[in-house]
Amino acid sequence: MVNHIHKIALVTDDVESAVKFYTEKLGLEVSERFPNEDDEDYVFLDAGGFTLELMPAKTMKAPPGFHHISFQVPDADAASESLSEKGVEMTAEPFDVGVGGIRLAFFNGPDNVNLQLFQRSE
Repeated sequence: MVNHIHKIALVTDDVESAVKFYTEKLGLEVSERFPNEDDEDYVFLDAGGFTLELMPAKTMKAPPGFHHISFQVPDADAASESLSEKGVEMTAEPFDVGVGGIRLAFFNGPDNVNLQLFQRSE
C-alpha cells in the first residue's frame, strides 16, 4: 500500500548553502549524505517525521525547486505493479540506485506532480 510519505525532494543549485539554511535557520539535522562523484552530495535532512532531500541541480539537469514527493513502500516492484493494475502509468519502472540498498520507481499524480516509490533494504 502506498500511504506513507517518506520525503519531499528539492533541487538546489547550491546544496551546501541550502544545508546551512535548513540546519541553522530551521533547526533540521543532516541525517544522511550520499556522495556524488561529479557534483555536490545528495543530502537527507530530518524534518520531524519525514525527510527533506536536497538534490544538486547540475546532476539532476533540472532547475531549482520542487522535484518529487516520495512514498516509502516495503516492495517497490509490488507497489509499482499494484499501481499499474489501477491504471497508473509508471514513468520509471523500479530500479536500484546502487547505494544504501535503495530501490526507486516514479509515476505522475494529478497535474503531473512527480511521485516516487522508495524502498530501502539494509
